[in-house]
Amino acid sequence: MIVRQHPRFHASFSGTLIHRRERHAISKSHDLSRRGCRVQSTCPAFTGMKVDLLLTLPDSKTPIVIQGAVVRWSGSEGIGIEFPSLASPHQELLEGVIQQLEARVPRGKHFASISGRA
Repeated sequence: MIVRQHPRFHASFSGTLIHRRERHAISKSHDLSRRGCRVQSTCPAFTGMKVDLLLTLPDSKTPIVIQGAVVRWSGSEGIGIEFPSLASPHQELLEGVIQQLEARVPRGKHFASISGRA
């Protein structure tokens, strides 16, 4: 069993994954946490690869910019990406979304949903 430091939440968002100045659309988002996400993309991802992300969450006019994220795994289930420390104000934007998700989850559960265009 994997023990996670931060709970993951089902999340539907759009975005872009950038590697070596090439942009790849996030075709589907699966989940989001304070320290990472799982997405689908046409990017040929591999473990250890560094990427930048632009995440556009529902009801947000400003994308969350995540620089220097690391691919932890990739496969048929998507791409697991870990976030480094985020710069302000992006950390505050992500924290606000996570707090909204936490408020929607019954105590002891770790899956709530946000939805928008994915």
